[in-house]
Amino acid sequence: MQPQRTLLLQALASMAWADGHLDTRQREILDELFDDEHMDAELARQWLREPVDFPDPGELKGLLPDGSDRMDLVMQLMHLAMADRWFHPKEMSLLRRLGEDFGIDEAVLEELDQNGA
Repeated sequence: MQPQRTLLLQALASMAWADGHLDTRQREILDELFDDEHMDAELARQWLREPVDFPDPGELKGLLPDGSDRMDLVMQLMHLAMADRWFHPKEMSLLRRLGEDFGIDEAVLEELDQNGA
């Protein structure tokens, strides 16, 4: 598997764990993504078993130089966060930090926060 794909999957797994709990639906989503991407089985088990550190936003920014790709990742992260039907403040905090690093307008981040609450 390409290192870039692993980095994106790490971001998704980290978001799922941001509230300190991996919900059943989040686990199912990640498990399917890991399988679809042919992720190393041991790493997949580890990321489903324990919290995952969020990757360096600078690396993600370099991987996604286009603003629309960055926004797509932010939306994917938000959808994964909302899979448990609750948008935890730690999840929003993570999205805000990433959004700021990605240069996403504050008004867009506010709207995401309002829609997720």
